Amino acid sequence: MQDVDKLELLASAINGLVDIGEEVMKDGSVNLLDLPQLGPLAKEVEKLVQAVKAYKEIGEELKDIDPVEAVKLVQTLFAKN
Repeated sequence: MQDVDKLELLASAINGLVDIGEEVMKDGSVNLLDLPQLGPLAKEVEKLVQAVKAYKEIGEELKDIDPVEAVKLVQTLFAKN
């Protein structure tokens, strides 16, 4: 059985990017007040790149996912940071 660490990394990165996007767009525009989000954005993009580089492992993980792992991934996708 394959673990789902790469899928978790991908889900976490997507969640983080969405959270940052929501924070940036809270005032309806992107401006200099959003500069503090650059650090967290870079961190989430780096996680996303790591996950995408492991696309073959992600494919293997998807083939062999069980219900408990699926629930864990959904929780990671929708967790509030």
